[in-house]
Amino acid sequence: MDTRKEALRVCRRLARGKINDAVELLYEPKAPEQLQQLDLYCIAELKHSEKGVEIKFADRLKAAQMLAQLGEEDNVQPLFSALKQSAEAVRETRDSREADAV
Repeated sequence: MDTRKEALRVCRRLARGKINDAVELLYEPKAPEQLQQLDLYCIAELKHSEKGVEIKFADRLKAAQMLAQLGEEDNVQPLFSALKQSAEAVRETRDSREADAV
């Protein structure tokens, strides 16, 4: 198997994958046999404790950056731009809230 092609496939799936099934799992516990039918590929870490369930997702921005590094700049650019714009908007909102608090 071509390692580069496999890395591209994994990065594409992480960068564009949906989290619907993972979020559903938070609110509606499933029996073990039902878990096989869910798309949980995007989950990086899952913790269950007495406080509840904690799900950490794969970093889409890092996956998009990896795609760009592996040579798919043209295909990833729209996604990467949207993620970057979203991150900048969050940063600006946070900065304006901190400025208002002072």
